[in-house]
Amino acid sequence: MARSADVQHEFSVAELYAATGGFHKLCLIGEGGFGKVYRAMINYTPVAIKVLDRQGLQGMAEFLNEVRLARSIQHPHVVRLLGFTGDAPGSGGGAVGGGGGGAAGGAAKGGTQCLVYELLTNGNLEERLLRRTPSMPPLTWPVRVKVAAQMADALQYLHSLGIIHRDIKPANMFLDCNMDAKLGDIGLASLDGWRAGASRAADANAVGTWAYLAPEYKTEGRSSPATDAWALGLCLLQLVLGADPKDIIRSVQLALEECRLAQVVDASAGGWDLKVAERLLKLGLWCCMHDPRQRPPVASVHSELARLVGVLQGGGMLEP
Repeated sequence: MARSADVQHEFSVAELYAATGGFHKLCLIGEGGFGKVYRAMINYTPVAIKVLDRQGLQGMAEFLNEVRLARSIQHPHVVRLLGFTGDAPGSGGGAVGGGGGGAAGGAAKGGTQCLVYELLTNGNLEERLLRRTPSMPPLTWPVRVKVAAQMADALQYLHSLGIIHRDIKPANMFLDCNMDAKLGDIGLASLDGWRAGASRAADANAVGTWAYLAPEYKTEGRSSPATDAWALGLCLLQLVLGADPKDIIRSVQLALEECRLAQVVDASAGGWDLKVAERLLKLGLWCCMHDPRQRPPVASVHSELARLVGVLQGGGMLEP
């Protein structure tokens, strides 16, 4: 369920510069084609400050898109935008609500452009599944089931708004202090007319992470809710196996066919309920059907996962 619209604050570049010790490398927590992300504390609140690298035109396009979408998205399982610098697109002075704004206006001003997000302190799902941060313990299997439901909840919410994320992967799923998951990095997301039955033009260049791109997107460049469903399906398989996505679909298919599920589940998650693991894997394979028309709507995936979480929390038994 979406929460009420938050008020977003307009920060000065000087304020963010001071909060990060001059964008010091010790505060750096990530970087990519868009620029760099710094950890800071503002008004006793831990935040992540995303700073655009203005040398890259693609980074600018993604940044403009992220501002446009992030200001209107309000959901408990989507990383929350807290504010932006005065040079950010759509800013108009003072505190603003989650509504729109002219994206081109701020870009024309030049200067440093930053977005300020809530900081989630328990890393991202990729780090936890592939054990890339040894100091962080592995996720237990009940937490993984909960995370799966929360990610599907966030994605079905975006789809209800006509937004295709286009970069669903564990590295873009972040965990807060309560081990609740939030979907982030919407810079590649697309707001399209597919809900009204409009035909979406193919992207000139495929965007996203190659290992998580659906077959039809790789070959035709056409994104849709079904391409997000494919990537979500891979994430479900990874939650159970704790492995990278390469060849994971075939590995799961063989394990189910040969009745050796107990040998492939991620043992670091604890003593799996194999019925739960099997349910997650079959749901993941459904999302990864080669024909996008045969994949389930993400809302249906969320309903099934939410039911599964409810059964586990209630101490009930799964039906065979």
